Amino acid sequence: MVLFLMLSFKDISFAQNVSNSALLLSKDAQISVITCGAGPILYEAFGHTAIRVVDKTQGMDVVFNYGIFDFNQPNFYGNFALGSMRYKLGFSSGEEFLYQYRFYKRSVREQVLNLDSVQKQSIVNYLNTNLLPGNRDYYYDYFYNNCTTKIVELLDSALQHQVIWSLAEMEGMATHRKLIHQYTVFQPWGRLGIDLGLGAVIDKPMTGRELDFLPDGLEHDIFRAQVKRGQIHVPLVLQSQVLYDAPIFYGDSPFWIGPVFLFSLILLITIALTWKSAQFPKIRLVWRSLLFILVGMLGWVELLIWLFTNHKAAAWNYNLLWASPVFLFLGLLWPYIENRFPALRNGLSWYLGSVVVLWFLLPQELNPVLIPLVLSLFIASLKPKNQLAVPLTAA
Repeated sequence: MVLFLMLSFKDISFAQNVSNSALLLSKDAQISVITCGAGPILYEAFGHTAIRVVDKTQGMDVVFNYGIFDFNQPNFYGNFALGSMRYKLGFSSGEEFLYQYRFYKRSVREQVLNLDSVQKQSIVNYLNTNLLPGNRDYYYDYFYNNCTTKIVELLDSALQHQVIWSLAEMEGMATHRKLIHQYTVFQPWGRLGIDLGLGAVIDKPMTGRELDFLPDGLEHDIFRAQVKRGQIHVPLVLQSQVLYDAPIFYGDSPFWIGPVFLFSLILLITIALTWKSAQFPKIRLVWRSLLFILVGMLGWVELLIWLFTNHKAAAWNYNLLWASPVFLFLGLLWPYIENRFPALRNGLSWYLGSVVVLWFLLPQELNPVLIPLVLSLFIASLKPKNQLAVPLTAA
């Protein structure tokens, strides 16, 4: 999914025929759903979905792909930041498509759909209409409008809701976040970034159709689905096959560059400076101010994404409880708060301690690797008994 595939398409000999809405398929044509496996990069971690049209009578093998985006589109980075990212429908030859996935060692599976001639033609007509300049672009959404949900939309619309979905509920309380975690086992920084940026909206229990935002979920549901054939229902999948079986990818990033190591190191430094605060009062003051400034800046980023972008999944972000934008100002003013407002410092300590205690009870699943960082903030806000008074000019 997106989450994310970018392909570069060269000119191919049948381009004019594919973009011609009057193109008629032969009776031997096949239409398939292609499900691609994950790759080592974060935007490849969730896989990809596409539609393949093969008509050997006309020498055609085309893959239609809703996962295209263009770095050269106007205000690309601004649109990405604001949640107004435009993706588009494109196409390539089946040979080119498969070559790229083999090259990057990503698996490719195919489900040939059990459709009659009218249904196949209807799908091709739908795709050709979507290829028109005014139709090919769409606003991307992580969960509800991506390359996989577009295939669901295609099957429902082009086949006039003749597909009968049999949706299996996943065991337990499936949420968008839990499913994302399954696909980011080897992407600790990517998982952390997603957990920081997306709020409690993605922690709500999901219904059957919502599971189809992932390529693997749609592949599973297509296998279980049926399609109307006159007065009877037949399996939607005629044949399943593996076009390329890639080796299983295992992460090999060393532990010492991961977030657990970094935040644990920050916690150890904070504990050490607090324990030796009488010997190193100025260093502790600078370290404490830096911690709150950086965390406060993160809070501002999260708040701005929630309030001023179209990223709906960023709403109600409970990370703001520990990464409060107010901390930016506390960090900047800490030398003056240290001795003049002890009640404020004590209140902050109680507040941060409460956040740690309630960490696993909040409506949002907060990433546990952040606990050492929050404990660092808590410890930094304490005033050790052996701390000497630090002159305000120490800053």
